[in-house]
Amino acid sequence: MEPDKTAVRRAVRLRRAAVPAAVRARRDRAIHDRLASVVTGGMVVCAYVPDDDEAGGPGLPEALSRWGAQVLLPVSPAVGPLGWAAYAGPEDLRPGRFGIPVPSAPPSGPERIADADLVLVPSVAVDRTGNRLGRGGGYYDRSLALARPGTRLLAVLDPEDVLDMVPAEPHDRPVHGVVTPDEVLEFRTWHSSE
Repeated sequence: MEPDKTAVRRAVRLRRAAVPAAVRARRDRAIHDRLASVVTGGMVVCAYVPDDDEAGGPGLPEALSRWGAQVLLPVSPAVGPLGWAAYAGPEDLRPGRFGIPVPSAPPSGPERIADADLVLVPSVAVDRTGNRLGRGGGYYDRSLALARPGTRLLAVLDPEDVLDMVPAEPHDRPVHGVVTPDEVLEFRTWHSSE
């Protein structure tokens, strides 16, 4: 029997909450180390600020910025795809919709994702074919459709959240791979000309 999205989301949140804070912090640092091999200076990266139940930790945008990336963070509208605002440092962040930290600068429109060389996609779980389970709002599914062909899409997860199968529907947008504390795992051959 195929698991339902709500059940998978609940199980993953409970599993992450059971991991001690010190272990989560160590894993988040390891994820940053893995990303350092992917991110290059001058790269445009659409990222996000992970919260406590997401891998990567709240320092993710700052780490990307230190490596020379131009970081864009999502700004959630009432409906539709995400807007994007330039990250200017942790002191510039303020609570946005749903309490998610956003830059103080006004966001650009959803089409700004087309400037990205890399999109780090928040995910609850991903399966080994690239099917991604998000939080259920559909913001990223609508937004990823606007990324230019060839843009690399990577989820950031704890290793136990890379599953054999996650429920997927036709509108769900897959990712090319996942960054965990242990590895950068590619699900299918990724080419920048894709």
